[in-house]
Amino acid sequence: MRIHDTLTRKTVELVPREPGRITMYVCGVTPYASAHIGHARTAVVYDLLKRYLRHAGYAVTHVSNYTDIDDKIIRRAQEQGVAPLDLSARYIGEYLEDMAALNVLTPDITPRVSESIQDIIDLIGRIAANGYAYVSSDGVYFSVRKFSHYGRLSGRSVDEMRSGARVEVNEAKEDPLDFALWKLAKPGEISWDSPWGKGRPGWHIECSAMSLRHLGAGFDIHGGGEDLIFPHHENEIAQSEAALDGQQFVRYWMHSGMVNMGGEKMSKSLGNVMTVRELLEQYPGQVVRLYLLQTSYEKPLKFNISGFGQAFTTYERMAEFGAFLQGLGQVSHDGVEPEFESVCSSFLGEFDASLADNLNMSRALASVYEFMTRVRRTASERLLGGSEASRALEVFRSALWVLGLDQTNDYMGHKSSLLAGKQHALMAVAAEVGVAVDDHNSTSDLLDTIVMKRRVAREAGQYDVADQIRERLRGVGIALEDGVDGVRYRIHG
Repeated sequence: MRIHDTLTRKTVELVPREPGRITMYVCGVTPYASAHIGHARTAVVYDLLKRYLRHAGYAVTHVSNYTDIDDKIIRRAQEQGVAPLDLSARYIGEYLEDMAALNVLTPDITPRVSESIQDIIDLIGRIAANGYAYVSSDGVYFSVRKFSHYGRLSGRSVDEMRSGARVEVNEAKEDPLDFALWKLAKPGEISWDSPWGKGRPGWHIECSAMSLRHLGAGFDIHGGGEDLIFPHHENEIAQSEAALDGQQFVRYWMHSGMVNMGGEKMSKSLGNVMTVRELLEQYPGQVVRLYLLQTSYEKPLKFNISGFGQAFTTYERMAEFGAFLQGLGQVSHDGVEPEFESVCSSFLGEFDASLADNLNMSRALASVYEFMTRVRRTASERLLGGSEASRALEVFRSALWVLGLDQTNDYMGHKSSLLAGKQHALMAVAAEVGVAVDDHNSTSDLLDTIVMKRRVAREAGQYDVADQIRERLRGVGIALEDGVDGVRYRIHG
């Protein structure tokens, strides 16, 4: 596999520290509010990477942390009159529910800052012993200018750097660029004992301590959003390698692009967020996931709610294709035609090669669409044997698992269940718009008949009738979406 390494600014071959095993650390969330779509994109990108690596035969150890104590959490907890760790625990629970809805696999190890205090204190002690830290009136700071390689990751020169966003500025520091390793507690704040007094960790030291604790020096991949390149990941490199006597901290650095809302980075601090929960009220989790995967992971994603409609249509096609193959696979036939096996094998080869090329999602998805088209074409030309349909379903599901879009059966079952619950409402709509009602018709047949009535009205230029039908269906929780390949519908509970 080839990945883009932020440190070298090159796309390079991924050579693991240990053959056949990948160790990966991804910076997690600071849980002081509900997760937004930017958090979801980061989680989905690295979940895709992990899935592909496992699909390719690697054993993967994935660590992702929770920064369950920091300034924002303390402030929010004070506002709500709750304990900081209780607040963060509540939002961690929400986050886990959101990620499950997006089919994100739970990381193998999920350390929390509050449970890693001794590791953090030990790491600060090593940094200080090596001469890279100093004690000040409000805590312990890292001396940036003593680390000669500072700025390599972000490509910034120390002399050109100025204090800015997320760089702490106060008179207690010897240099504006120095950053806190340990913050002495203010009255009433949560704190832990340390050699330097009661306090809590600085932001950057946490990830260094937790990643080294669970993966050791020189682990393979450190990931996160591109907004973490500076100062967070730059500071991680400096403090870690200062403690490691110059040993390499991480072999490869990967960064996913941000989600932009109205031309600005989406963030809680700017107040321009769309939470995952808000999106999941409108679209199934698999549709949200597909939307997040359609843009190259390195590029910014311009948030556009209309794009979810296209993602919905695409996922519907995938789910219907899987159901189509599953139905054919129940027909017993012997053998798979060599030509058809070649179609299946070629698809898997192209799909794998696409993701091995720095997670090239546009190519990977194109190969999925092409495979669906070729199989449908073959089925229209001749009856597919049950073995052939089963083989096609096997490779299709294999690809969908890698993409994390493999919950098609659950989706189709849930959709059928929701539709069945609207039988009486649809009968009322049918009566209002002049569609004959047959008690023996299934709910799906009834909806198809109503949709056909709307289609006939549109073709006859009776747009007021067509609009009335659409609005009546919307009123009972069924949203119609017109596309080049026909009409699909979304069902709301």
